[in-house]
Parts: sequence; structure tokens; C-alpha cells
Amino acid sequence: MSTHILDRLGLRAAAGADALTAGTKTFVPVHLGNHDVPVGAVLDALDADPALLPPRTGHLGNWEDIAAGRSGPMDFNTAICGGGYGYPLIYGFTRTEAATEGGDEAYQPGSLIDRGKRHTLPLHTWDGRGFAPRDRSKPLFCPLVQAEVDGQLVPLVDLHWQRMLALPGYRFKQWAAALTDNAALVTDMLTLLIEQAAVQGRNQAFAELISQAVRLDGEVGRCDLRPDGAGYLLEGHRYPSARALAEAVMLTVRALVEPREFFARLPELPPVLPVMSLQLTNVLFALLDMHHPQAPGAAPERPFITHLHWGARAMAGCPPRRGGYLSRRSTVRSLRAITDPLVRHFDRAAPVAFVLLPAQAFMLCPPSTSPRDAEVLAGLLRAVRAAGPEDAYGTTLAWLDGYRDQLSGYLRGRFRSGGGVPAGGDPRDPAVPVEPEGFRELTFRQACGAVAAFEEVLG
Repeated sequence: MSTHILDRLGLRAAAGADALTAGTKTFVPVHLGNHDVPVGAVLDALDADPALLPPRTGHLGNWEDIAAGRSGPMDFNTAICGGGYGYPLIYGFTRTEAATEGGDEAYQPGSLIDRGKRHTLPLHTWDGRGFAPRDRSKPLFCPLVQAEVDGQLVPLVDLHWQRMLALPGYRFKQWAAALTDNAALVTDMLTLLIEQAAVQGRNQAFAELISQAVRLDGEVGRCDLRPDGAGYLLEGHRYPSARALAEAVMLTVRALVEPREFFARLPELPPVLPVMSLQLTNVLFALLDMHHPQAPGAAPERPFITHLHWGARAMAGCPPRRGGYLSRRSTVRSLRAITDPLVRHFDRAAPVAFVLLPAQAFMLCPPSTSPRDAEVLAGLLRAVRAAGPEDAYGTTLAWLDGYRDQLSGYLRGRFRSGGGVPAGGDPRDPAVPVEPEGFRELTFRQACGAVAAFEEVLG
């Protein structure tokens, strides 16, 4: 099972399959934005394997206009999740948008957006005696926030989750649910990793596992975590053992799945809670088989796991302009530092080939409400395919000099930096993404190069 998709896409060597099989490497990223694999070949391979469905990791927040195909910079989610090439796996360790940096401006979880119009929510967090109103001066950790709706406090996570589940055709799953379904295993893994971090003497060892700490009032930030005898000090609060610290990590995970139960017991929780790192999260995407969402708990793939994953702007970026965080050398070192001991100690763990599918490629698919865009972009794709494999970026830059004004303002607006679900109050009709002629014949490297040029010129 591990090798068939790599063989079909010609990626066996790129994935280091021999090293993964031998166990000499335990994590290898394969970024398709750096490879000449046609977009259509990947989509056909996914169609041929009904059990395989890569996650598209989106955030908790406003998906209504995404599902309606009118979300501007977020329309790649519509193409992937609405098109059946992936499913929305929701990551909830984000922060509300605020006057200061650090909040999620893309999905805007501190608000409700309906037909392009934003309605800010009254937000409340724990102040030691009860749930008090909060202003928008600082971002707040979504799992610890309640929103006031019709005079009642509702967990912010639950408010958005119920709205998302009501959207037809979208098979939302919570990333956290896969962890809580395997809580004993994940806690054991984290306990081992914490114990090993304590003896490594590397500054980054703890940060690779626990990257932030959140106080019960919802304020979250980077943390000071260090051993203290047999226990661990997190921002001045002592956890008596590695297992106690690992169990505390799972509290914030469980808050995403059982938010009402979490808030009911919040007054008795420690004053500061550890938050699982993005590095460990990425490893667990693969080890917990999140690319087979209809077959949870299946036996692990052998001799290694091939995990396909749709990554967007932060994770995958758009080579050659931006490569995303997952394939950086420093990130890969951290990921291997996590997978090495897990593969040695746990039967459920195996080496990982992490095949990163750049979701941004679908930014080249305009909405059905702008048919002229598809005609214009077909000309660009012909020029890109006629150029060399590495010339997509330069070819697109030159093409934009002459044709950018022929594209709709909506399509050009997709590429503005920092964009998210539109909230300016301008309603649009629902739409579906349209593949321009020649889109499937593009390689992912060519598609990424073209999108990178759009970002350069229009961002």
C-alpha cells in the first residue's frame, strides 16, 4: 500500500523509498511543487483509489462562502473539497482576529461572515470567577473562547462547527477527533517524547513538541518549558511528571471535540496549559492515517506510510517564490527528531513519506461566474506548457504584462497578500471552480510557478 501511489506518480526515488524501507530515514517530504507530475495524473490517481482521500487542512471559522465558491483567496478549498479531491480537516488551534497581529485573518473565527458581510461576535473568556467580555485588542485562543449569541454563551468552537456541518457536500472532520479517538496512544507517544527531550540538551527539543502555553483567559504565546526534578515547569506552573504534562496537552485537544464539557470543568484546571506544536501535529497527520478518513484505526501501512496532504499558503507555499514551512531543512530535522523515537518504540508508527500537494495550484481555476477568465487563462496555460519545465514563473510574469487587465477584478483579487474570506459586504452569486483548458496537463511545478508569478505581480 505504501508504494503504489509513489510508483504511479513516479515519485519513488524522490520519496527515498529505499531509505524509508530500511529505516535509515523516518521522515521524507516530497513537495510536488518541485516535481514535474501533471495535475491530472494526481487527480486521476485519487479517483482510482476510493479509500485514499488527502486532507486539506483548513481552519476553524467561516466556510459558508467557501462552500458557495465566492471566497476569493480561499477558493482553492472549494476546488479541492467541493470537487472531491480532498476533505476539509479542521485545525482549531488558532486565534481570533484582533487589532494586533497573531489572529486568524483568513478564516476570521471571532466573527460570522454571511454573503460577504462580517458580523463581529461578542467574545468572553474566563477571568477566575466567571466568563467576562473581551475586547479585540489581543488575539484569543479559540478553544478557550465563548461567544454570546442571542444572550447566551456558546463555545466558539461549537458555534462554527455546527454551522460547518450544515453545509451540504462537505465532509468536515476535526483534526482533534483523530487524536482523542487514539488518546491513550497519543498520550503514550507524547510522554516518551517529553522524557527524551529532557535528556537531549537541545534548546528546540521541547518546542518541537509543545510550542505555546495558553492561560485560562485565552491568551496564548510562546512558552518557557524546562525540567524540574522529576517534573516540568511550564510558565511557572509545575507538572509533576512527563505523563502529567502529556495529559495536559490532551486537555486543549479535547476542548475542540467536547467544548461544553471542557468549559464545565475549566475552573478546576491548571492555570496554564501546554499546546501541541505544529511539528508534532504534522507527524500525527500521517501516523494516525488521516489520508484514509473512511477507515479509522486500520493497521498501519508497511514498510512505510505514504501520506498525501493538500497544503496551502503556509504549509506548501508556491515554489519558486515561497516553498512553505514543511519542506524547510530546519522543519525536516525537527520532524525526524519526532518520528525517530516513535518508530523505534511504537508498533503503530512507521517511517513517513509526506507527499505535499500544493493547493494553490487551483488558484488558476476561475469561478463559473467569470467565464471570460477561463478563456483568458487558457492562453496562459498554453504558453506555460510550451515553455520549459522551469520557465513557468518567467513566462507568467511576461504574460501578465500584456493580459492582466483582461482578467476580472475578482480573479486578480485572489492573489492579494494577506487575503481571506471576503468580508467587505459585496455579495456574489454562488459559483463552482472551472478548470481552464490545459489545466490538467500542467505539472504541479508549472502551476506553482504560474501562481507564484501572480502573487509577485498582484500581491
